[in-house]
Amino acid sequence: MTLEKVVKWLGLICILAGIARMGMTPSGLIFGGDSKQEITFALIASILMGVSSINLFLAQSKQTGVLGFIAAIFLSVGNIILASGFYGFFAYGHLPKPGTFVNIAESLTYPGLLLGTLILMIVTFRAKVFPRWYIMIFALMLLSLGIPFLGDWFAFFWGLTYVAMGYTILTGKYKNITAQTDKTTSNVSVN
Repeated sequence: MTLEKVVKWLGLICILAGIARMGMTPSGLIFGGDSKQEITFALIASILMGVSSINLFLAQSKQTGVLGFIAAIFLSVGNIILASGFYGFFAYGHLPKPGTFVNIAESLTYPGLLLGTLILMIVTFRAKVFPRWYIMIFALMLLSLGIPFLGDWFAFFWGLTYVAMGYTILTGKYKNITAQTDKTTSNVSVN
């Protein structure tokens, strides 16, 4: 299987991860925050995002370089740690209670996810592989963290970034700059 096919299939997982994350918003609004329904969506989304976050780097790896890879690692590890906390909800009947281990894990996870998102947003903007309006979705996601009436919509915007990027990757509608440079080089050598 070629890298292009892997990237394409991971694009499908990005879409599924985004849909699951988006599902947290209506379930949280209908059944309440930290309800079984919301935590179920959160667990599924965190597992799928942990797997597919690397794809947001792979689709633009030549343009984003080491910073894109670092962002993908932060996002993947952060989502896997989040998944373990959500799993605890089903294993023990409640979210992990604050304690030394939980406090340390959360103090590393949330800033890591935020830093990974910021780095990914910047390198995606600079890479010019995805449409520029995707940066607006990233910005809405980050703004929803600090604006009280948008706080319940954070998961929706977070999922929307994955759905949009995954759809673009799956359909191949992003600017595959490496393919364009390969064609340009082969045209130059033929002439």
